[in-house]
Amino acid sequence: METYLRHQVQQLAIPGLRNASGERWMETMELVLGMIRATGFEPKIQEWKGEQGVVYRNFLVHIPGERPEKVLLGAHYDTFEETPGADDNASAVAVLLGFLNCLKSERFPYDLEVVFYACEEPPFFGTEAMGSFVHAGTCDPAQIRFMVCLEMVGYFSESDHSQDFPLGFLRWIYGNKGNFLMGVSNLKSIQRTAPFLKSLQSIRPQFYRKFWIPFAFSGMDWSDHRSYWNRGIPAVMLTDTAMFRNSNYHGADDTTMTLNYSHMANLVHDLKSALLNMP
Repeated sequence: METYLRHQVQQLAIPGLRNASGERWMETMELVLGMIRATGFEPKIQEWKGEQGVVYRNFLVHIPGERPEKVLLGAHYDTFEETPGADDNASAVAVLLGFLNCLKSERFPYDLEVVFYACEEPPFFGTEAMGSFVHAGTCDPAQIRFMVCLEMVGYFSESDHSQDFPLGFLRWIYGNKGNFLMGVSNLKSIQRTAPFLKSLQSIRPQFYRKFWIPFAFSGMDWSDHRSYWNRGIPAVMLTDTAMFRNSNYHGADDTTMTLNYSHMANLVHDLKSALLNMP
């Protein structure tokens, strides 16, 4: 799985390729579509046009489960400007592809929808042009169990003081080493998302942490889960905490060689196990 993930990231993390405002955007969408098809799934394409007539596409893979209520698992595939975006967000796209690639005949408790989003980065972020905003607008909140957003899941460090936080006191709770993934959610989502995070923690207790807080602050809603929160749909973001750990965030040094593919491979298998064992 590590070799597979590395190969996926190498195909994606090319400077200028995945800029949704760039000249290679059509090539990007064709690449992602081909990568999904290579896992054996044929995605549904959700397409729309921007103000300048540019086409954008979300790719949706449906996996039937025991109950029709859906769990959404998603990640954005565009980058910030011309950056290579290995961690942001090729790491998460590779994990989604790895997840699809390792499925056999498993029957999940709930329907799954795996979504690859366009247009998460500026200038789309926080607007109705976000791919996740478009997708969330087509969802019936009553039919969605919860949503899991993967946002930068590949950068880790065992060095002291490699982890920062938006609130200083948090280092006394979570430590100062950037060697974990954080599950970030709001209080309205706890009832639905807590069992999922508990399942992940039962597999690797020190690797998965959880963070809920009654008010929003820097970084809490900086990804696609915000689109579902805004629709009243429970959602949780799994992240390596982005700029609070990775100094390459939104920069030219966010390259394939900076990622930990062993941890990413663990995430692939842990997601499968946690989602299979949901109550």
